[in-house]
Amino acid sequence: MRRILTIVIGLAAIGALVAASASGEGDDGGSYEVRAYFDNAGFVVNGEDVRIAGATVGSVKEVTVSLPGEPVKRNGDDDPGKAVLVLAIDDSGFKSFLSDASCLIRPQSLLGEKYVECEPTQPRAPGSEPPPPLEQIPDGEIGAGQYRLPIENNGKQVDLDLVNNITRQPEIERFRLILNDLGAGLAARGPDLAEVIRRANPALEQTDKVLSILAKQNKQLAQLAVDSDTILTPLSEQRQHLAGFIRNAAIAGTASAERSNDIVAGFEEFPNALTELQSTMVELRRFAEQATPVAVNLRKAAPGLTDATRLLRPFSRAATVSVTNLGDNAEASQDDLAASSPVIRQLRRAGEKSIPGARNLNQLLMTLRRTGGIDYLTQFILNGSNAINGFDDFGHFLLTQIQITNCVDYSTVSTTGCSGKWGTVSASAPDLSEVTPEDARKGVDETILGETDSDQSGSVGGVSSADTPGGDSAAATKDLLNFLIGSGG
Repeated sequence: MRRILTIVIGLAAIGALVAASASGEGDDGGSYEVRAYFDNAGFVVNGEDVRIAGATVGSVKEVTVSLPGEPVKRNGDDDPGKAVLVLAIDDSGFKSFLSDASCLIRPQSLLGEKYVECEPTQPRAPGSEPPPPLEQIPDGEIGAGQYRLPIENNGKQVDLDLVNNITRQPEIERFRLILNDLGAGLAARGPDLAEVIRRANPALEQTDKVLSILAKQNKQLAQLAVDSDTILTPLSEQRQHLAGFIRNAAIAGTASAERSNDIVAGFEEFPNALTELQSTMVELRRFAEQATPVAVNLRKAAPGLTDATRLLRPFSRAATVSVTNLGDNAEASQDDLAASSPVIRQLRRAGEKSIPGARNLNQLLMTLRRTGGIDYLTQFILNGSNAINGFDDFGHFLLTQIQITNCVDYSTVSTTGCSGKWGTVSASAPDLSEVTPEDARKGVDETILGETDSDQSGSVGGVSSADTPGGDSAAATKDLLNFLIGSGG
């Protein structure tokens, strides 16, 4: 039993798939037929065009009348004798008429030819839910498989020949009788008729009130017309900008419509934002009260700032070239600047470590400046120089000489660690009053350095200067004395 039930379910599924496939193939390749009902379809014949937005999408397949029991209205009521047009839609792009679709029979030419103009659906706002598709007539009813378009959705344009028939007999006589009877019935009842119309249509009563208000404000309306002309004149001159504003507003409206959900969410959070804004505005008010004196002073300084800005403008223009060159130089030297980063870091560390010493040096220099120490130092150097610098008939001479050696004592013999040796000096000092510079130089060579005309071997006290480490010092002393004697001569 279970096996039989499984087989039956499998066969049913296969049948459903086959039916669905057949239905899909019929929708893709078959004709989409709409069964439209009209009050009048005079002069419409098979083969007339069916158009949507001016493009032909199908043709009239059949023209007939509704039979008793055939539903022609939205609520399913029948109305025998109504015109029925079966519209075969061949264009695959329009095989989806919705429940708000409509069709209208229009004249194609003055010869009486017709065509059917349809709208598959009515325009609606972006994002709104579309209406359901047309109801497909089930099997067993008239027009099975077709899509029913009720009579309320359709209409027929009044033909021009019907309008012209009013000027012909006997229609003109009938029209005259109608007007006469209407005039006789309404004679002397004008106010009543007006009251009936006002009560029958509240819109007319409101319109009458509006017109009364406008009549009382005719002067304001006249002034409005004059002001409007004044306002519209510059607007007409800027019509291109105004058109651009309207176009941009349309784009912004489209974008807003696409983000409508986000905008709604933003308005939902708007009360919370106002609550937070209230506390922020309190703080902003306090800030404004405290900043009022600053703003007053800034207002007083504004003319000066304006003048400074105006005077700074030529400098800014002149500095443009320098700034541009500075940018170019910075760009060219960016590699060198990057390479000097380690040196800059070392300089920064050195600067940080030299802060205590620099602080002490600053205090020392400030103290010297405050107490006049710099002046005293320069005076000390000057006086010290004058103290050791003598002057006589021979010129300047040093009263004090600093020995830049480790030999600080005069010695005639060699000592450990000192290579300077001095020769034997005469016990009696010679009379220098009549000594010429040449004799002085010769005496220096003979007396101090131990040199004579016969002994030019560079000996000092009988010892060769080449064999004595102090020979260099003796030669330097000779040069110094020669210089002093020469300057004195």
